[in-house]
Amino acid sequence: MQARPDRRRFLKQFGLGAAGVTAGSLALAGAEQVKETGSLAKAELERLQLAYDKLNTRTKLLTRGLLILLGLDMFLLI
Repeated sequence: MQARPDRRRFLKQFGLGAAGVTAGSLALAGAEQVKETGSLAKAELERLQLAYDKLNTRTKLLTRGLLILLGLDMFLLI
């Protein structure tokens, strides 16, 4: 009679351990993807900033006016 509770306890612990390992690996993979995506977004913002700096003054004023009219003036802080 003693074998069943031990077997059940083992299977329960084994299942919880497997779930923990799976959750940990998913969290680690998600963190890696967030870091990679963040670095790509940063590089894209730098590229857009350089392209914006190359524009002439008139085009910059038109772009700022358009952003203000659209209500996206939070992007003017960048």
